[in-house]
Formats: sequence, structure tokens, C-alpha cells
Amino acid sequence: MQNANTSGTNAVDPAQRANATVRGDGASTDRLVPGNPPVRFGVLQGQAWIADDFDAPLPDYLLDAFEGR
Repeated sequence: MQNANTSGTNAVDPAQRANATVRGDGASTDRLVPGNPPVRFGVLQGQAWIADDFDAPLPDYLLDAFEGR
């Protein structure tokens, strides 16, 4: 991409729309692809439930089982 005839911002724009190939010196090819979509918080709001004691300490017998004792 060092030899590309476009500025850095122009080279990234096609990648945001679709797959694009940027050719530098004719021998090397860099493939630009769209990034991951942003994380959307609250998508499962009202569909998941977490118990009030979720982070409470485990009983000794269960903790021993997890730790292999």
C-alpha cells in the first residue's frame, strides 16, 4: 500500500462498502474487507435472566468438585 496512488482515507472507504482490492506496485495485492459490525448492547434485553445470587460463593462440596478434591 506504500505505492498506492490514493490517500489513506480514500483507500479505506471502498472497504467499508464492500470487498475491494488495492493494487500497489502490480506485484503485491492487499485485500481490504469490511470490519466487524459494532457490538449492540441490549439486544437480549428482557429475554435473559440472571439469578440474584449469581456471584455468591459456591458451597464447599461443589467448589471441591470443580477443583478436583
